Amino acid sequence: MDRKSRNVKKDLIKRKFFLKNELKYIILKSIISNKNVKPIVRGFCVFKLNSFKKISRISNQNNPCLLTGRIGGVYKLTQISRHSMVKFSTHGLMTNLRISSW
Repeated sequence: MDRKSRNVKKDLIKRKFFLKNELKYIILKSIISNKNVKPIVRGFCVFKLNSFKKISRISNQNNPCLLTGRIGGVYKLTQISRHSMVKFSTHGLMTNLRISSW
């Protein structure tokens, strides 16, 4: 399995896990911030919130390049990494984009 498909599949698994736990995360946060709930229930909600896995957080979501699967240096506008952007723009394959330093 090449890097592209491995990184894309890994990212899809992380996104599914995040979507699955997002509603639970929001509910637990609202229970913790509610002062009318008993302290034991709030403490249990804090425990459950801390027991979530790290990949269920929104800040751990990556945007891999659609062409190469590279995780770092990906532009939000095109979802293409900087290396692919340079390669395609030097050959004139991307319309309306120019690289000023090349």
